[in-house]
Amino acid sequence: MKIALIGAGAVGAYFIWGFGNADPADREFTVVADKERCEKLAKNGVKVNGKVYHPAVKSPDEAGIQDLIIMAVKGNSLDEAIKLLPPLTGENTAVISMLNGADSEEKIADAIGSEHVLHCIILIASRRANGEVVIDMDYNTTIYYGADYPVDQEKKLSVVEQAFEGTAINAVRSADIMLDIWSKYAKNICNNLPQAIIGAPAALYTRSEHGMFLADKLWAEVRMLAKLRGVELPEKTGIYECADSSRYSTLQDVDAHRRTEVDNLCGYLLEIAAENGIQVPYIEYTYHAIKAIEEKNDGMFD
Repeated sequence: MKIALIGAGAVGAYFIWGFGNADPADREFTVVADKERCEKLAKNGVKVNGKVYHPAVKSPDEAGIQDLIIMAVKGNSLDEAIKLLPPLTGENTAVISMLNGADSEEKIADAIGSEHVLHCIILIASRRANGEVVIDMDYNTTIYYGADYPVDQEKKLSVVEQAFEGTAINAVRSADIMLDIWSKYAKNICNNLPQAIIGAPAALYTRSEHGMFLADKLWAEVRMLAKLRGVELPEKTGIYECADSSRYSTLQDVDAHRRTEVDNLCGYLLEIAAENGIQVPYIEYTYHAIKAIEEKNDGMFD
């Protein structure tokens, strides 16, 4: 079985760790990247929780057709990552996307066909720090996967099961993958984004009534939009169970003066709202606040 990973960052590192500590068992695991990235990964490897891994690294043409492709890039890199897919995609190739949001599968399907695309989320606590990826193994890292529209879905779901069999990668077949995707999406909007604006860790939701007010308002707006996509989220705001000191990915990006995923996270929701003539003032404010923070970090106001 041939398995390709696109994206070797804080999420992709989980798969490098998982396959790197497992018996190969007739699996050929490859990190696929463009030429420049290939050279860097081949030279330095990927350090995860103190150990450096050197997975096979190839260009798409070198890697060839795969049985399973794992997309683990950030949302703002998805368009470039999709360009790597055609040489990797054969008639029976399955693709799973670890990206935040609810539309990465649609974009991938537009590029290579919906018959290849399964639906998936990953729940993980990981961060990049001092040249390595740190994964909190006490957190219950879990991949949930399922099928919403692909042809031969059972065959493709079994590809995922076979790929992860015998590894420490925790993958579970979902009973309702679209609900899982939108639940995580809503949690990212109401947990990640206020953190990034306030500059506070997860204690924002356990200690501050004002933090919870913001989370509640954002959750309610996402819940309203999810209904338009046929997904019924619970009324109660979803708050991640984690340490009060946890700093989620968007705040990590702000701290490091990196571009965030706010365009991908909020953009899809703003499109749905505009299409339906719905006002979502808290999502809209949150989007523009984080874009202004990015401008500040870029030195616009110096």
